[in-house]
Amino acid sequence: MRKSKLWEQVNRILWEDWDPIGINDSGPEDEYSGYVPSVIKLLNRDADENKIAKLLLEHANINMGGSTILEDHLKVAKKLKQLNY
Repeated sequence: MRKSKLWEQVNRILWEDWDPIGINDSGPEDEYSGYVPSVIKLLNRDADENKIAKLLLEHANINMGGSTILEDHLKVAKKLKQLNY
């Protein structure tokens, strides 16, 4: 099954720009693909950047055990909101 253009764009941004565990220079490129559907769900609901950043914060801190703050995720949330799909 082929991934949608939006899925591919979100996955690329999570891999290249978000990368909360710092592995995009050596890890598998699908490392964050499991988080793509939740981001797309928010984009399809026209969620604001803050809500998207909160989701990324939750994924980074709860699902991955990180220790980040909301501001760490706002730049990526803004980039995600700028996608044309």
